[in-house]
Amino acid sequence: MKDIIIKSGNIINPGGEVSGYHDIYIKDGIIIGIDEDNTKLNSPIIIDAENCIICPGLVDLSVRFRQPGLEKEATILSESMAAVSSGVTTVCYMPDTQPVIDTPAQIKLVEEIFKNVNLCKVKVLASLTKDLDGNRLSPMMELKQAGAVGLTNCLNPIQDLLVLRRAMEYASGQNMTIFYQPQNKYLANNGCVHEGKISNKLGLPGIPSAAESIAVAEALSLSKLTGVKLHLCRISCLESIALIQNAHSSGLEVTCDVAIHQLFFDEEAINNFNSDYHVMPPFRSNEDLLALKKAINDKTITAICSDHQPHNEDAKQAPFSNTQPGISSIELLLPLLMELVDKNILDLETAVSKVTSNPASILGINSGVISKGSPADLCILKNKEWKYEKSKIISSGKNSPFINKNFKTVVEKTICDGKLVYERK
Repeated sequence: MKDIIIKSGNIINPGGEVSGYHDIYIKDGIIIGIDEDNTKLNSPIIIDAENCIICPGLVDLSVRFRQPGLEKEATILSESMAAVSSGVTTVCYMPDTQPVIDTPAQIKLVEEIFKNVNLCKVKVLASLTKDLDGNRLSPMMELKQAGAVGLTNCLNPIQDLLVLRRAMEYASGQNMTIFYQPQNKYLANNGCVHEGKISNKLGLPGIPSAAESIAVAEALSLSKLTGVKLHLCRISCLESIALIQNAHSSGLEVTCDVAIHQLFFDEEAINNFNSDYHVMPPFRSNEDLLALKKAINDKTITAICSDHQPHNEDAKQAPFSNTQPGISSIELLLPLLMELVDKNILDLETAVSKVTSNPASILGINSGVISKGSPADLCILKNKEWKYEKSKIISSGKNSPFINKNFKTVVEKTICDGKLVYERK
């Protein structure tokens, strides 16, 4: 592994003590100094970061790379390449693969594949219930010992609240965080879009905001009862935000995230039946969109993730309600985030914290900051106009509503554990 010096970059480092213009010295995958003597380095690579921003490598709280079991849609190799092109150095892996990640062996398999690919790091969320069935609790202690950083049932419902209570009690006893994506199955009623004026106009089955907010209320109440660490995933509506704010006011230490695409569209986006806008939770009302933008600023929403879900073309080639939900979005996590900064929706330091130090804290990992002695996970970016063209998408999934959109921020280089894993050509 080559030693590296990064010179003259503007460090944006919300979770750390050092910021501003500094040189960074890297040896054996570790930051050994900032503006310190480089005599310990052996023939280092010199990276000129003048006119560039340096931030910690991004930590993405929700990705589907489809492997194992769904390699026809994507692989860990293809999607890791896409991840590092957007400065992502740590990904949080969802358990809804085939087979489901509900055993120590499945965790080790995923970790081994990532180790062999050797581009970005992985932190595995294991299944909260066996086979994600919502009924039988998974062996949480064994999963934790195998390396799982948390537990989730993804969007698979846990209909019996007693099962959810027992799961939270078990997870609390193991000091594990539950990553809970709130949606009441019965109220959702197999809908595919937000229940409102657009769903009525288009004749598409709708999902009311209450399907999410009622599930949020239940999860918050059970979290208070059991003392479990609770993270609410992919919040999308005003009512959920109000409930989380009330929980914070009462002293409940719950965290939550939002998918980056939820900050750009409302229900009007589906007017042309374009299945690239089919996501779950669905794009909601403009009032909800404005509430989300406010909540990422006032610390109600702790983190922003890509919720990356690559699909092959067949998955989106059907009537809207029959298509698979999800966007291939990891390549755009940082460019879209910087657009929020350009639009004065977020200041730069807050924006960076939502994808670095905050998600790292949620996962309880040593990442998301730039400091002496920390792993050299870094992203170097600069202002440069470019277009997101389908022919240049790195991910195997081309399912994106952002194709042909112009951006003003580009990732120049990504470093993971001291290794240069991406360099813009």
